[in-house]
Amino acid sequence: MTKKIDNFLLGLLWLMTIALATTFWMNIKYGFNIFSSAHWTYLSELQAYRTDIKVDFYISLIVAIIVGLSGLYMLMRPRTNTFFIEPTQIPPKAEQPETLTQPNIIIEQPKPEPAVQPTFNDGLKRPMGPIGGRPAPIAQNRPHVNPPVTTPILKTTQQSVPESQHMAEIKSIFEDAGFIIKPCSRIAKLNNPIVALSYDQHLWIGIENATAEDVTDAIQTIVTVFEDTLGETADDITVHGCIIGSSEKPINPDLISTFDSVDAFRKFMTEHPNTKPEDYDEELFDAVSTYIGTVTNYIGKQ
Repeated sequence: MTKKIDNFLLGLLWLMTIALATTFWMNIKYGFNIFSSAHWTYLSELQAYRTDIKVDFYISLIVAIIVGLSGLYMLMRPRTNTFFIEPTQIPPKAEQPETLTQPNIIIEQPKPEPAVQPTFNDGLKRPMGPIGGRPAPIAQNRPHVNPPVTTPILKTTQQSVPESQHMAEIKSIFEDAGFIIKPCSRIAKLNNPIVALSYDQHLWIGIENATAEDVTDAIQTIVTVFEDTLGETADDITVHGCIIGSSEKPINPDLISTFDSVDAFRKFMTEHPNTKPEDYDEELFDAVSTYIGTVTNYIGKQ
């Protein structure tokens, strides 16, 4: 509604400017006041008696009308904003794992070592047996060999921990309320935050069990990108943070909201769903939605 009032005032100001400029020109050139009814009556009498009137008099009026209507159209016509981010060369970085890992202990038994075979020195004579001078069995002279001691080897494997069920539930609450979810792996110190866009260009950053300071840094990061790429029109997009599962009271409640539990957050979103405003422009919203997706993808790779 505010944009419609602004457009109306701009159009009125433009028509007044054209009218004053036309009056000034017609007065100094032809001595004709376009705001005087007597002058228009005199002009009509001249036309009725077919008196010769300069052609450039009519041309001046026609040009003034065309300029006024053209400028009014340019101010009132619907616009489709195109947003883009100039690509930059970013050195590749190793992706951070999205889930925590915990060690899993496995005991692996090594293969037994082969038994030690006894050796005899050829310079030593084997003891002779009592009968027929036969040598005593070799087995009787083999040294005692202890069996190899098996030492357990500890081997660790990585086992992924499932993603927080609360974050999935928070994302579902945003979707049920009609918000548009934009994937984002990271914003500043926030890992896998929920980024949701409303029809009135209000951007929510939802996270569980985070500090107000970290959420503030994330908001500042994304607002900085908006200002660098959009300039003055960055003010059209509002960014707001919400922390679920935190009893901490933020310093600026207009910037960050806190909810004690997921149920409290669900109740709030049920009472404040995403609805289309009166001046909703589908083409403009699609352009903003695409732009937000590009920004979250860009920030997540930083």
